[in-house]
Amino acid sequence: MFDQLKDLYQLKKQAQELQKQMAAEQVTGTSADGTFNVTLNGNHELINVIISKDVNLQQPDIEKNIKEAYNDALDKLKTRIAQKFQGML
Repeated sequence: MFDQLKDLYQLKKQAQELQKQMAAEQVTGTSADGTFNVTLNGNHELINVIISKDVNLQQPDIEKNIKEAYNDALDKLKTRIAQKFQGML
């Protein structure tokens, strides 16, 4: 039983270290027209939003561009996480 608790402790410690490493990862996604950039960290938290100064769009287009930039960043993050886990196996 003591060995099982020790294994659980090690597993928890590894999970905490992985979470710390992932928080340090950052990816930036860009809208299709390049006017919006969003940055996410490895914990899927929004770090930064940059909007081009030249933007002259209506609200529906702004919403579309934000979604595009976010989805681009999310795809990049998923790829990076998959690569990290693949290297661990």
